[in-house]
Amino acid sequence: MLETTLKTEFVPGTNLTGGLACASWRFLLPSLQIESILCLEVPAIATLNVLSQHGKNLTVISTNASKLEAARQKLERQGASQLRMIHVRDFKRLPLEDKSVDLILLAGENGLAFVRRSPTLHDEFNRLLTKEGTVYFEIATLGQRLGSRRVLQRLRDDGFKRARLFWLTPLRGELRTAFPLGDEQMTQYLLSHVLFGQSLKKRTASRFGKLLSQSGVFSRLMPRRAVLLQRSQRKEQVCHAPQYLVDLAKPAGLDLRQYRCGLSARGKYNSNKTIFYAFEKNSTKADVVVKMTRAPEFNARLENEYRVLALLDQHGHVARETFPRPLFFGQHAGLVVVGQKAVHGEPFRSRTQGTVHCPLAQQALAWMTQLAASSAQPSSGREVAEALAQLFERFRGIYALSNPESAFLAEQIKLIAQSASAFPLVFQHGDPGTWNMLVSPEGKLIVIDWEAGEAQGLPLWDLFYFMRSFGNWCVRRSGVRDTLKGFAQNFIAPSEVGALLIETVERYCARIGLERRLVGPLFYTCWMHRALKEATRLSGKELERGHYFNLLKLAMAEHEAPGLQALLG
Repeated sequence: MLETTLKTEFVPGTNLTGGLACASWRFLLPSLQIESILCLEVPAIATLNVLSQHGKNLTVISTNASKLEAARQKLERQGASQLRMIHVRDFKRLPLEDKSVDLILLAGENGLAFVRRSPTLHDEFNRLLTKEGTVYFEIATLGQRLGSRRVLQRLRDDGFKRARLFWLTPLRGELRTAFPLGDEQMTQYLLSHVLFGQSLKKRTASRFGKLLSQSGVFSRLMPRRAVLLQRSQRKEQVCHAPQYLVDLAKPAGLDLRQYRCGLSARGKYNSNKTIFYAFEKNSTKADVVVKMTRAPEFNARLENEYRVLALLDQHGHVARETFPRPLFFGQHAGLVVVGQKAVHGEPFRSRTQGTVHCPLAQQALAWMTQLAASSAQPSSGREVAEALAQLFERFRGIYALSNPESAFLAEQIKLIAQSASAFPLVFQHGDPGTWNMLVSPEGKLIVIDWEAGEAQGLPLWDLFYFMRSFGNWCVRRSGVRDTLKGFAQNFIAPSEVGALLIETVERYCARIGLERRLVGPLFYTCWMHRALKEATRLSGKELERGHYFNLLKLAMAEHEAPGLQALLG
């Protein structure tokens, strides 16, 4: 029961911006298991921190002594791993042994300038790199591209025949997407399904980019590019997935060498996944999606997603076209990798009518009810209360509650413990916000991102969470942007959204045999659990301003309000 939830450590501030959500270009490399890394010139400190965790030997060589010293001091203050920093007058002869480097990073927005200024530097690459060593650098402007062709040809002539070129977003800063240069079909998919934002500005930019892609000029116009050069005797095509993904997929009978591949590393949190989109030859849609963690502490989430999807696929609680089918599972460099059959659709938010009469919202509610009804297993109120009591203790260790608030939540858990009839546990998605839903071309709902899934979860939690996110989407149409005010308008006071939830809860409870009087305890403990999850993204005084903590406090303070009374009885 609640196996994934109870195993999770809800430690405030452990999922903050930065850390390993940097230097995402590393996922394009043939392998993340790197012995020796050489940086020519000084990259960002965040990049050095990331590289120090992947390479056993990290060396930075620069002609700028002051930059080297400044980086050394910053790294010492941050307690970074040991690395060598070497000052040189030029790059003619680098103070490293032959065949001792696996990866050379030309740092900065125009790493290629080093090669242009040092005519013999490409000879040093050949001397230093191991048999299948790699060079990575970026080109940031259209002007820089003009001088790059001759240099790239010279490097190819010297043995770097496997050149992989990508266009990157955004135009500067941390890389978030990298797709093969010149693959206009893949570009159109990216603009329609990956970079298609919620705001009007982003959607307009995506549509404009798609028009350029359809004309065949988009990749040529994008100024920021990445170049990955590899010394290798392999004869595979240059746009396939990284070799480590090829090796992981092979035991499952999936040959990723036959696929074109692009990368998305969006999101600013360490918990955000790196996602590869793999396309079969001439395909206009991704056929395989591969998800990979950025940090080992989040491996359990992706392991759980694979396990949950496998169970869902095995038992068929809901139609199989409504969730991704798992293909393979593995680990590389201590990071979990999961391959899934790609699912296709438009974002729920772009298709919903934003009203209680929306057929897609009705479909989502029916889907959650069916999942619960098909998977319901009897347990006891006492066992459920014991699990919730553990969460409550963790909650009180993080958040400051008044005595009446603490007593109120304790009473909710006590009501569950006193339940006389069997308490049904259900298959739970765990994060069914509208952002985790797609709508297929046929108008069918698809639910993605099952990392928080539970094979034996609590009833109604998915339903409450979905209705909170959908309800906020509804009130946005009337100009309400504050999500806490939106919650109050939908559920504290009588409303059409609240009436829809009441109607659905009645059907849901009847289908799974849940006592109606337990709806209230499940409602309050749902938001207690969401506040625990949110705590990992908060620290210090931010905890007091947490959305779900304040939502829970509001719901407890207004527990006798007409809207809540109608819902919770």
